[in-house]
Amino acid sequence: MGSLVFIIVSLILLGSFYVLTWYETTRGVRLLAPYRSQFDEIVDRMIFIWKHVDLAAFLREEVEHLLRTLLHRAVHVSLKLVRMLERQLTRLIRYFRMRQASLEAPGENAREFVKTLSDFKDGLNSVHPELSDKED
Repeated sequence: MGSLVFIIVSLILLGSFYVLTWYETTRGVRLLAPYRSQFDEIVDRMIFIWKHVDLAAFLREEVEHLLRTLLHRAVHVSLKLVRMLERQLTRLIRYFRMRQASLEAPGENAREFVKTLSDFKDGLNSVHPELSDKED
C-alpha cells in the first residue's frame, strides 16, 4: 500500500510537469519566471560548488575555526573568573590588614614618620640658611 502511494504521487508529479511544459510552450510564457530564475541560479551555484570545492578540507577548516572560537571564549570566561577571584581576595586581604593595623598601636608609626620628617626639615634648615628678602 505504501509503495502504491509513492507511485501515484510520482505519476501525478510527472503528469503535472508535462502539462506545465505544454502550457508554457503553447503560450510562450514562463510561469513564475523570477522565482524560477533565482532557483536556477542557486542550483547552478550548488553544482559549481559540488564540482570544484574540496568539501572535506572545507569541513575540516570550519570545524577548526569553530573549535578555536569556542576555546577562545572559554579562556576569556576563565580569565574573567580569575580576575573576579583576584579582586575578592584582594579585598579580603585589605580587610585583614586593616583589622590587624587597628589592633596594633596605630599612633607609633605616624609619630615616627612625623619625627623623621621634622628631623629632615631641621637638617635642611641647618645646611641652607634662610635667605633674606633684601638685595645688596
